[in-house]
Amino acid sequence: MAASLQQRVATGDILRQRALIGFIVDATTPADCFLLPVRVAEIVAAECVAEVILFKLRVTDHVDLDDYSLSRAEINAESRKAIDKIVEGNGGTYYPAVVKFPAFPIRTSGDPAQLWISVARRLALHPTFENSYFMRVDQPVHLTGSTAFAFEPQGRLSLGDRQPARLPVSFYSQRYTETPKITLTCSTDGRFLRVSSDDSHDVALRYDSTEFWLQPEASSFDALTHVTIRLGPAEAETTPVAVVRFPVIIKHSRMRLLTRVSLSTLGAFLVATPAILGAHSSLTARILLAVIGSAFLSTATIVMGRPRS
Repeated sequence: MAASLQQRVATGDILRQRALIGFIVDATTPADCFLLPVRVAEIVAAECVAEVILFKLRVTDHVDLDDYSLSRAEINAESRKAIDKIVEGNGGTYYPAVVKFPAFPIRTSGDPAQLWISVARRLALHPTFENSYFMRVDQPVHLTGSTAFAFEPQGRLSLGDRQPARLPVSFYSQRYTETPKITLTCSTDGRFLRVSSDDSHDVALRYDSTEFWLQPEASSFDALTHVTIRLGPAEAETTPVAVVRFPVIIKHSRMRLLTRVSLSTLGAFLVATPAILGAHSSLTARILLAVIGSAFLSTATIVMGRPRS
């Protein structure tokens, strides 16, 4: 890490600054050099542990790769020039993490899926990734609309117990192989949050996308659970290609609780009303009140009841 970057970490000036994440191979021969900007991020935290500095990042924009070649030879040649500029800007020494680096065009608009696959296609040109599978997990959106659910700064997703969500997932591979069989799966705890769609998808193409439906269960309290997206061989106990796991908070609806209490109270009152009115009142009215009260109690206890154990 360059000394200038270490100093900014030590003083805290690095926080809330934009960072460029890239894949870099600084080879001795120009033909083996490879530099590809991958994503722009905001630095949320920087913690020094022994001789290692841990960065926590929040990804933001994509890098514009429209003018970036899809030829590995051309990428190698341009990468050598960019790495030489990094060395020149840092006193003749190469550092993987620097403050001064060549400017790359940033894309603040456009289809995120297409911008992502443009990065994946170019990374797959390098031997490190030529047999790899790339996976993209999009921002969850409401099941019946386009409203996106935002992650909290700690990386947790919050859903109400009446807020089902769609979780779009995409994958890409430079090469497709029939064996071993690769599957894309989504799993939850099954109690507070369950997958109401198919939880497994066969990866039978080089590029495809699917979505998993997440259904929160009604509960009498807030609950913390997890969603795990796994891409890898279908056989049990095999090492996955990629795993994304994030925490989800299922928030108990206070309005739902109030409605349930109100329905229970009203139902109990209506069921008890025939006894209060006495035998001299209309039999039809007493039966009708009892039936309506029973319906309110059933709605409060069965329809709005606790989740399955």
